Amino acid sequence: MTRVLLSKIKIKKVLLFGLALIMLIIASIAADIMSLGTAKVYAASGTQPYIRYLVQRGDSLYKISRIYGTSISTIKSRNNLHSDLILTGQTLTIPVAANRSLSQIINANGLTEGQLRLNLVIDKSDKLLTIYQKTTPLKAYHVELGDGGTGDKQIAGDHKTPEGTFYITQKLVLSPADEYLGSRWMRLSYPNIEDASRGLSNGLINKSTYNSIYDAIINGKTPPQNTTLGGGVGIHGGSIDSFGSDWTWGCTGLTNRDVEDFYKYMFVGTKVVIQK
Repeated sequence: MTRVLLSKIKIKKVLLFGLALIMLIIASIAADIMSLGTAKVYAASGTQPYIRYLVQRGDSLYKISRIYGTSISTIKSRNNLHSDLILTGQTLTIPVAANRSLSQIINANGLTEGQLRLNLVIDKSDKLLTIYQKTTPLKAYHVELGDGGTGDKQIAGDHKTPEGTFYITQKLVLSPADEYLGSRWMRLSYPNIEDASRGLSNGLINKSTYNSIYDAIINGKTPPQNTTLGGGVGIHGGSIDSFGSDWTWGCTGLTNRDVEDFYKYMFVGTKVVIQK
């Protein structure tokens, strides 16, 4: 009886260990799937932007190529695939569409105007502006930033590109195109509440100015633009090779062709995140 009992205990321990191992594997896979919802766009200097995609059940190369506006052959070549077979849990490198218009990508995904929930992420370190449909990256564009160097904007005239969460407060079509702003302009809600809090703490603005900024942001309006913190920060065109790298006064600059590609899909209130 003792040997039988010990044998049963050992079997039970093995089963429990196996179950625990399976749960850990499931948790790991779930974490990978969840991370897909906040996919980041990557780009080495001089290369086409790409994302890292975790293959999920029901995926196919055809489906993935439609979502990200690229071709099956491009995905296979980038990932050294010799067939159309992909496995759940496999990680693929997916080039973000550069030659297809945003309109074509949206249509290829079967998205209607009512389904669009677009937002922008500007990555200063990679110099990329990425258009997201909720958490799915659709297309990325090269940008130039402020000529004041790296770091967050602090005061008026420092020519730094601010960091934080903003929204579009104004849209303008410039015709004829301006020499420096290009053909399109979108003002951002800088300074935001975090900027105002810093300014108040550092003695750059008074409580009255802080309150004016706070009230504007809470109500989705344009905050005061003529404070010590600066203003007039936006996204615009005008970028040409002769301007060189990081030529703006703190804005995010693109070529006219690129800014015109997504301008019509942006609205007052569209969320814009600018990160290091």
